[in-house]
Amino acid sequence: MRRDADQCDDIMLSRSTGQEPMPISPKFRRFIDDELSRAAAMAERTVDLTLAQLQQPREGMLSQTERQHYLELVASLKKRAPLFQREFSDALKTLVRSEIEGTSASSAENIGDLELMDEARVEIDIEVSRAAELIKGSADWELRELQTFTSTLAGQTHVSADTNPLGPLPYARALWQAACLVTSVPVQRGILLRIAAGVMSGELKKAWAAACTRLEEQGIEPGIYRTVVIPSGAAPRAPTFDVTRPGALESLLSTMPAGGGVRSQSGATADRSRASHVRNPAFEQALMRLEDLMRRAATGPIGAPRMPPQLGEHRASLLASTSETVDRQIVDLLSRLFEAVLSDRRLPAPFRTVMARLQVSALRVALVDPGLLEAHDHPVWLLMNRIASAGETYSNDTDPRLTALVAWCDTLVDDMARAPTQDAQLYRQSLARLNAFLSEQLHEQQLHAQPAIDALTRAERREDLERHLSQRLTEQMVPIRTSAAIRRFVTGAWAKVLAETMLRHGEKVEPTVGYLKAVDELLWSLRLPDHPQSRKRLLALLPSLLQRIRDGMALIGLPEAERRAVLDELLAVHTEALRPGKGGEEPELTPQQIVQQLRDEALPTASTRPPFSESLIDLSSMETVPAEAMPGSGSMDDDPARRIDAMAPGDRYQLFLHGRWTRVQLLWRSVGGRFFLFAGVDPKRSHSVTRRALERLSEEGLMKPLDDVSLVQRAVDSLMRKLTLTQ
Repeated sequence: MRRDADQCDDIMLSRSTGQEPMPISPKFRRFIDDELSRAAAMAERTVDLTLAQLQQPREGMLSQTERQHYLELVASLKKRAPLFQREFSDALKTLVRSEIEGTSASSAENIGDLELMDEARVEIDIEVSRAAELIKGSADWELRELQTFTSTLAGQTHVSADTNPLGPLPYARALWQAACLVTSVPVQRGILLRIAAGVMSGELKKAWAAACTRLEEQGIEPGIYRTVVIPSGAAPRAPTFDVTRPGALESLLSTMPAGGGVRSQSGATADRSRASHVRNPAFEQALMRLEDLMRRAATGPIGAPRMPPQLGEHRASLLASTSETVDRQIVDLLSRLFEAVLSDRRLPAPFRTVMARLQVSALRVALVDPGLLEAHDHPVWLLMNRIASAGETYSNDTDPRLTALVAWCDTLVDDMARAPTQDAQLYRQSLARLNAFLSEQLHEQQLHAQPAIDALTRAERREDLERHLSQRLTEQMVPIRTSAAIRRFVTGAWAKVLAETMLRHGEKVEPTVGYLKAVDELLWSLRLPDHPQSRKRLLALLPSLLQRIRDGMALIGLPEAERRAVLDELLAVHTEALRPGKGGEEPELTPQQIVQQLRDEALPTASTRPPFSESLIDLSSMETVPAEAMPGSGSMDDDPARRIDAMAPGDRYQLFLHGRWTRVQLLWRSVGGRFFLFAGVDPKRSHSVTRRALERLSEEGLMKPLDDVSLVQRAVDSLMRKLTLTQ
C-alpha cells in the first residue's frame, strides 16, 4: 500500500537541523542498540494482542462510528501485519538514532520550501501526543526508573528525562508510521493507533523493567532524584507562592533565618526607615569587596571560567557586618533567591553568568528601595525575567542569535556595573535597551523570512479573492439547472483559477480576460436555447472554451481524475444540448425550486474540527484526563481564539510540531490573522502555521508561552520548597 506522504512522512521529521546531538558514551550506545534490536519482536506481540482486542472488542472500546470500520481494519491488519512490524521497527530506529545524533529523521524537506502546517497536519501531531500519553500510562513507574539509569549512562549527576531517547514519544510516532501502512482510512488509522498504543504500554512496562534489571546486573548505578529535570514541553509545576500578589516578596522577609523571625516593617514606615538610616561602614565595605570580586571575575583571562562568585557564598560575612534586622533579612532573602536563580535548569548556562553579575547590584537596590520587594513588576525583576525568557528560546549553544544575545547582555551588565547609582531607574533604562535590542533582532529575522512572509501574504489574498469570486459565481449559477459536479467545479475550482490568474497577471489583461470570458460562455452553454443558430454557435465555441478550461485546470494543478470527471460531465451536457428537438428553452425556476436545488446540490460543509468520536484518539479512551481538558473547565480567558488574537510578533512559545516540542518565536501574522510565521530552533528554518491549526494546538494544551512561569516565580517556588524542608 502506498502511504499518504503528507500525513505519514511529515511526522518523521525529528530534531531540527542545527540542534545539538545528545552526548552518548559507547556503553550507552550499546544499550540503545540492544533495546532497538528487540523492537521487531515487540511489534509482533503488539500486532497479535491488538488483533485479539479488535476481534473481541470490549464494551465502550469503539464508538458507534468506529464500529462501522473495525471489521475492515481487522482484515487489513491481518493481511499487512508483516509490513506493520517492519515499518514500526525501522521507524523507531530512525527516530531514536536521529534524536541521538541531532539530525533530521527525514531529508525530504527542502529548507528553502515554505511548508504550511494546517489543521489536518496538526491533527496528526495531536493524535501522536495522545498516543504517547497512552503508552506512558501503566508504564510510568518503569519509565522513571529507566531514566535513573540512562542519566547515569549519559554522565549526569541528576535524573533527566531528556537523557532517555527511548521514551513514549518515539514509540508513538513509530506506531503512527506503521498504522499508515496498514490502512489509508483516517478513522481506521485512529482505531489502530489507539488500541496499539494501549497494548504497547503493557509491553513497554515489561521491557523497561527488564532493561533496568540488565543495567543493574552490568553494575550501572542509578541516578538519584535529588533534582528532577523537567523535559521540554512538560507541564510546569504549579506556583506555590504567587509573586504577583502585592507585597508577596516583602512578606517573605520575616521567614528568613537571619531575621530571627522578626517581622519587617512595610509601607511608608519601611520607606522612611531604609532611606534615612546610615549604612554601617563595615557593611558597605563588605559590599564593595564583593563588587570588586564580581569585576575581577568579569575581566578575567580570555577562555577562563567567568562565573562570578555567588552572593550566597558571602552571606555569612555580609550578615556579620550589619546588625540592622531589615538589612540582614534582605541579604538573606536576596542571596537565597539568587541561589535558586543560578540553579534554575531552564536558564541557559551563558545567562547564569549574566544573572550572577546582577547580584550585588540588585541587593543594593533592595536595601534602599522597598518597591523591589513590594511589586513583582519592579524593573529589577522585569529585567531578569526578560533576559531569561529571551535566552530560553535558543536551545543550540552555537545558534548565532544566542551568541549575539549573550554578548549584548554581557555589555549591558558591564555598563550597569559602572553606573554611579544602582537604582530602579538604572534597571528601567537597561530594560528599555534590552527591548530595543530584541526588537532589532526580531526585525533581522523578519527580513530574512521576507520571502516566506510574501508567500503567505499572497496566500491570504488568494483566499480572500477565491471566497469573493466563489460567492459571485454561486449567485450566477442559481438559475441554472446542472449537475452538482459542474456546479462545484464552477464555484470552487474555477474560482481558484480566476483568483490565481488575477494575482499573477491582473484583472484586465490576458489570460485573466479569457478565463472570465470562459465563465460567461460556459454558463451560456449550460442553458443553450433550442435553436439551430445556438447549436451552430456552440459548435464553433466548444474547441476554444474547452481549451481554456483545460488550461485553467492545469494552472491550479487540478488532479487528473477530477479533470476527467468534469470534462465527461460537460461532454454529456453539450452532447444533449446539440441534439435538436429538446422542446425549447427551459422555463425560469421558481423561488421554491431554486431553494430546493441549492439544498439538493449544496456542497457538503466540512466541520471545523472532527468530533472526538471520529478523531484518532478521543478523551474518553484515556485512562486519566487532565482537568483542564474536561469540557466546561475553562474560563473565557482560556478561549483559544482569544489567545490567538492576543499573539504578537516577538512573543515566544513552545509548540508541538512534527511530533515533538519546539521552541519558537512569532515573527509575523497576516493582516487577516489566518497565517502565522514562527522562527524555530534552526535560524535558517521557519514554521508557517494556519490560525485554525494554532487553535487546535491551543485546545489540546500543545501550545503555551515559553515564559509561562517567570524566572523569578520559579526561584521563589524553589526557595519556598527548600525552606519548608528545613523547618
